[in-house]
Amino acid sequence: MMWNVLRGKFKIPWSTLFWVILCLVYVISPIDLLPDVLPLLGIADDGAFILFVLSLVHNDIQRFRGQPAAPEEIIEAEVIHTNNNEKK
Repeated sequence: MMWNVLRGKFKIPWSTLFWVILCLVYVISPIDLLPDVLPLLGIADDGAFILFVLSLVHNDIQRFRGQPAAPEEIIEAEVIHTNNNEKK
């Protein structure tokens, strides 16, 4: 999928890309909505955010799998048989 995104054959919505980057920054950042020192709650908000972003990415992967293959440039040719041994 990523190879098709890089080649421009599949477009990821900007909203999904925004949420993925925001999730990475949020998880790596020491500033949290709920600090990680709180038992269970600090890790639960990170996990919930990660699950939300993974569901967005999952929807895009499903959309990618259902997408028909990109039409390739096909040259159509017709084979014509000539019979040079015909009697006239």
